[in-house]
Amino acid sequence: MKKEIIAIIAAAVLVPSCSLDENLYTYIDESTYITDAASARNVLFGLYRNLCSLDLYGDRLSIVYDLPTDIAKVDGNSLVNNRDFCCNAHTASNSWVQNTWRYAYNTIYNANDFMEKVASARSRIPEDDQAAVDVYVAEARVIRALMYFELVRNWENISLFTTTAQSRLHPSTFRQEDPETVYGFIETELREAAELLPWATEDNIRTDNSFMISKGSALGLLARVYVTWAGYPLLDTDKWTDAKEVCEEIITSGKHGLLADYEELWRNACNSVWNPTESLFEISFYSPMISSSGANNCSGYIGKWNGVYVVTNTSPLVRVDARYRAVTTFAARWPDIENDRRFYLSMADYYYEGTDKLGYSEEDNRWYEESGIDGIRKVYRVGYGRYKVDFTDANSPVGETLAKDAYKDGLYVAKWDLTKYQAAGDQLSDGNLSNAHWYLIRYSDVLLMYAEAVNEISGPTSEAYNAVNMVRRRGYGLDVNSTEPTIADLATGMGQEEFRQAIRDERAYELCFEGQRKQDLIRWGIYYDTIVQTGIDLDNWRSQFSDNYLAATYTIEGRHELQPIPQRELDLMPLYEQNTGWKE
Repeated sequence: MKKEIIAIIAAAVLVPSCSLDENLYTYIDESTYITDAASARNVLFGLYRNLCSLDLYGDRLSIVYDLPTDIAKVDGNSLVNNRDFCCNAHTASNSWVQNTWRYAYNTIYNANDFMEKVASARSRIPEDDQAAVDVYVAEARVIRALMYFELVRNWENISLFTTTAQSRLHPSTFRQEDPETVYGFIETELREAAELLPWATEDNIRTDNSFMISKGSALGLLARVYVTWAGYPLLDTDKWTDAKEVCEEIITSGKHGLLADYEELWRNACNSVWNPTESLFEISFYSPMISSSGANNCSGYIGKWNGVYVVTNTSPLVRVDARYRAVTTFAARWPDIENDRRFYLSMADYYYEGTDKLGYSEEDNRWYEESGIDGIRKVYRVGYGRYKVDFTDANSPVGETLAKDAYKDGLYVAKWDLTKYQAAGDQLSDGNLSNAHWYLIRYSDVLLMYAEAVNEISGPTSEAYNAVNMVRRRGYGLDVNSTEPTIADLATGMGQEEFRQAIRDERAYELCFEGQRKQDLIRWGIYYDTIVQTGIDLDNWRSQFSDNYLAATYTIEGRHELQPIPQRELDLMPLYEQNTGWKE
């Protein structure tokens, strides 16, 4: 058992405008430190700090665990530098498999430890602080539930530890729990936590609830748990009713809604702006050190691994490698890029370079355009006749071969475009790390889960249509509450299957690159078929494009719907069995 736990000073982690005179880490005697609400809050922030780890939402569970899909891939056509994981070519010994499993359980242990220490300290906590401490415990329960949800949906056959004593038993005694039991535990945790947590906009208990878990966080996560539980592999279709009811509670509460401007989401995420209107659950990153190389910093790969490429050593910008790419055929099938603002707010058909060049450059055979930033240009490839090639050119019926070849490796992701949204002086000088935030659950996701649940129960209704149309109208920059039909609205008169596909497509357009697509395809039972079809579609769009989509080669049906139990854990836990598709 750990004799000390790390308490993160709340102001230093979540409030970018705070004084940096305090140390980020305070080492404390856990048996006596928790004496009031303030000390409990400090320890709680250690759990929030865990979520920032690269093995959790700093990279793995946010970015790379969502690869590969029909909408996103890793760059290149080799398996080097961890591309094996991103192409489903990894083994049970892969470090990203092992470390994410380990860090999720470490966070669960810390949550259990926090709750146990609060329980033992109750008698010395002032009565006026008890309500706040109850909220902090509820937050810890949501974090524990989140970790179990990530474990069960990625590995399915896992152990369930609800106390630190269970975790400290010898690994030879650990057994895999029935997944339905794990889901039942998650359900109870989230429902009971939601009863104690305030809505983000009605919080009179916490002095500052920026980026902290609220009732909306717990209910939004519970809705996602239900739609996953209802799908493959458990297929408990009764959970559609539960999902519908939870989503209705969020929607009818009036405590959350859609931001009027879709782009505001990404400006906020790149600049540490807290707006709980649409953000139900958000992972906050903040590093006061400009290099972000200090061990105490809380930074992630958001916007660097999944952003718009910036040429190395481009001054005054910071390098962005952008190894995560939008799949070309996903961009090609987007139905209305002329009117749907989300297309170019989600994908970029250019990259950045620090230069004064404009127009065609014979020196490097590139086309340069103004970016709106002094000394920085958008860079496009050129086609025959030395004209700029953008994706509209490449996707046209008469698109030339060279125009299509410009997108053999896909398009860049524009949602976390640090060059566009962040001031150059605010960017971390480390080329791999940023302070951009990660949306875990947005209100638009709740609307789409609601529509999906309604359709699975009874087919499309006017309420389900309205939920989807609100999301689409906002994407088109229209009034979401218009009483008149708009160009953004879905076609009327759909049957259940047609509406089901419309929702699946809409989830791709609205939530693309936000860490949900792979799990969506898995719960719909179409993951393998979708990967195979994507390879075919790429070759149909342009011959041999699937050379840069190795997922079509390595994905195996019945295997890659789950991650393998880490080999290290199998070696330590003889009662464990490897997931079926990963058995030798």
